[in-house]
Amino acid sequence: MLLYFVRHGQTEDNVQGIIQGHKDTPLNAHGRKESERLAQRLKDLKIHEAWSSPLSRARETAEIVLRHHPDIHLKLHDGIKERCLGSMEGRRRKRGEHAPPDAESSHELLRRVSGWFDLFLSSHIPPTPLPSTNGFHNSNIESTEAAQEQKVVMIVSHGAWLSCLLQLISHTLRFKLSHKVDLTQPCYNTSIMVVDVEYNHEKHKWNGKIERWADIAHLRDMLEKNEEVKEVADDIRQ
Repeated sequence: MLLYFVRHGQTEDNVQGIIQGHKDTPLNAHGRKESERLAQRLKDLKIHEAWSSPLSRARETAEIVLRHHPDIHLKLHDGIKERCLGSMEGRRRKRGEHAPPDAESSHELLRRVSGWFDLFLSSHIPPTPLPSTNGFHNSNIESTEAAQEQKVVMIVSHGAWLSCLLQLISHTLRFKLSHKVDLTQPCYNTSIMVVDVEYNHEKHKWNGKIERWADIAHLRDMLEKNEEVKEVADDIRQ
């Protein structure tokens, strides 16, 4: 199963350096253009399932992509929301300022991200392969074709949420890392992370590999216009 994790498009608060967190802000015109570029890039991808944070900047990004996939119902879940930053939301971060006491702590965010990911994976465990009765694998044509078609799921979320997920899957779950991936690259608006996951029935666990991180190939000619001020307090890894 291929998981396409996407960050939402740009908002005016991104441009102004205003902390958003759970503040519900829409995409700006540039963010919609970014999302349309993303949609063009993914239009020939056979998406089987789509999830999004319910915050409008993520939801609208997902909806723009799904215009090319009209049969896919978008699922919303609070577990995919951005980190809540409490009284810091709606204003610029002061120099050297960390998340306030009423913000969601980095540990609380990790617990929420982990909770959603565990729930998602547990609901996607594939059926146990049928045992062979003649020394060969099941040769049913429909089963073979289904196995060859890898399921693709798109999940649209936020910068701090995706950074937290990356920490979870690379350190806690110990998913492998493709040699092509550079984890130092910043997670810009509409950037893509692709994770290939497979369930091991014998060990009753998921294995995975991070195939892409911070992929913005669809925005190459827009990079100079993609400037933004960091929107999340800098204590995310504490």
